[in-house]
Amino acid sequence: MTEPARRDMATLGIIALCLVIAATSWFLLQQLAVLLRPLLLAIFLAYIILPIHYRLTERIPRYLSVVVLAGGSMAVLYGLALMIYSSAVDLSEELPRYIARAQKIYEQLHVLWHSYFSWMSTDPSPASASSARLNPLGNWLVNNATDALAEALVVGFYLLFLLLEAHRYPERIRASFQGGRGDEILRMADRVNRAIAAYLKAKVQASLILAAPVTLVLWACDVRFPLLWGVLTFLCNFIPYLGSIAAVSLPLAFAFLDLEPGWRPVGALVGVLATHLIMTYLVEPTITSKAVGLSPLVILFALAFWGQCWGLIGMFLAVPLTVILKIVLENIAETRPIAGLLGDQNAEPATIAAGEVQQSGRADSNR
Repeated sequence: MTEPARRDMATLGIIALCLVIAATSWFLLQQLAVLLRPLLLAIFLAYIILPIHYRLTERIPRYLSVVVLAGGSMAVLYGLALMIYSSAVDLSEELPRYIARAQKIYEQLHVLWHSYFSWMSTDPSPASASSARLNPLGNWLVNNATDALAEALVVGFYLLFLLLEAHRYPERIRASFQGGRGDEILRMADRVNRAIAAYLKAKVQASLILAAPVTLVLWACDVRFPLLWGVLTFLCNFIPYLGSIAAVSLPLAFAFLDLEPGWRPVGALVGVLATHLIMTYLVEPTITSKAVGLSPLVILFALAFWGQCWGLIGMFLAVPLTVILKIVLENIAETRPIAGLLGDQNAEPATIAAGEVQQSGRADSNR
């Protein structure tokens, strides 16, 4: 066999191996979703809680700090999940009224359409077809709220054991990998920790600053389930691009369906849109400071991949998981060019965190 033929065969073999690895990874991610999703959520919550845990250990014993933080986190998670479930059940019961209201609004728009645009050949879709799209929404909300209620308990238990074992991991890695390999792994883990901690801290702050006024605006305008829409806004802010669309459209759509025409639905529209615009263009860029360091195209692909694989939770985890992948690729010489393709040249490096996060990372490693 000639040398070019051998190179072609080697190239085909590499392509086939990559396809097999990709197909196997996709299959395993879907099959192990019940195990991996709550574990990853617990890990990301641990990034937020661990700095508080290390500060508390300076005043109270370590195990008491774990009990306080893990118990509080489980109570908050379960309380939020229970609130979402209760609101989803109430919303599902009220859905027939919203459907009737949507059909009434459609009929009014239909009359206006024929009054002013009768010269156009196109015609809106039938009212039954438009309102029928709302029918599966109630079941979808209740089913997802039930899953969130069950998964919140699993996340809480994972978080408890992660907090108990966190201080032991550096010693175990050094003992398992000799010849300086353990320190190299810990340095890479420290870069991942600082990048994810900086990202999560910025997103949690930005999401809280966004969700609080949105909740107050909806409550002031007498929109039902303001806490549900506030939690939805907080969670959707972790999903780039698509999350903002859902966080704006869903509460405003139900505001116009729930309230009679007047100042309240218009006030909700103006207040929610103004809050999102201020956050998008003024507040959030200052907080996040482009610290993720990923290309927008890569972010969209990650959203599509993880959303198809794990649904809404996958979209929530898409950016942190892609940041971890980028950092790992940066630390391997052969894959460093691929990491460069994932990055955004106009953004700051994802591994550069705020000064206080770096200091807390050094303090954590010293422990």
